[in-house]
Amino acid sequence: MGTAVISVASEKGGVGKSTTAVALASHLSSKGRTLLLDADERLRSAWNWTTKNEGYSWPFTTQIHSEFMAQEGGEEYDYIIIDTKGGEDELIELARNSTLVVIPTKPDGVSADGLVATLQSLMEQNVTNYRVLLTDVPPPPNSDGLDMRLELDNAGVPVFGHTIRHAVAVSKA
Repeated sequence: MGTAVISVASEKGGVGKSTTAVALASHLSSKGRTLLLDADERLRSAWNWTTKNEGYSWPFTTQIHSEFMAQEGGEEYDYIIIDTKGGEDELIELARNSTLVVIPTKPDGVSADGLVATLQSLMEQNVTNYRVLLTDVPPPPNSDGLDMRLELDNAGVPVFGHTIRHAVAVSKA
């Protein structure tokens, strides 16, 4: 099968990229050997999140992307998850080198603008290996998440069936 490379990317920051990457790495680690790469050299959100508590052992390996790229290897992993930085300049190259690009977005106007920019970049280059993940979706009776899903479905944008609901614990993480 080879190594599946899943990049979590968006041209907008603060939409849940690191949270999605850590949760995805945790989930996939039950299916095979998993590596989480933090490609945000400035913030290192995923790295800090997964290494700050020495008493907790994550079921996957975490590494800084640039350090990983400087060495040989990667074949020993079934899954490599890449947590990218906001405003990803190399989005097209990243998508072409990934099995799947997960694009998290919140169901609000500012996040939607970032999503549109990200999707336009991908569509202009005929990149199709992506799927949108709705994050921080408010509970009913608020319909923002459902409304955004309908808009994306109507536009033919691939969207994950599940969403990440708004939770205080997620924002504190």
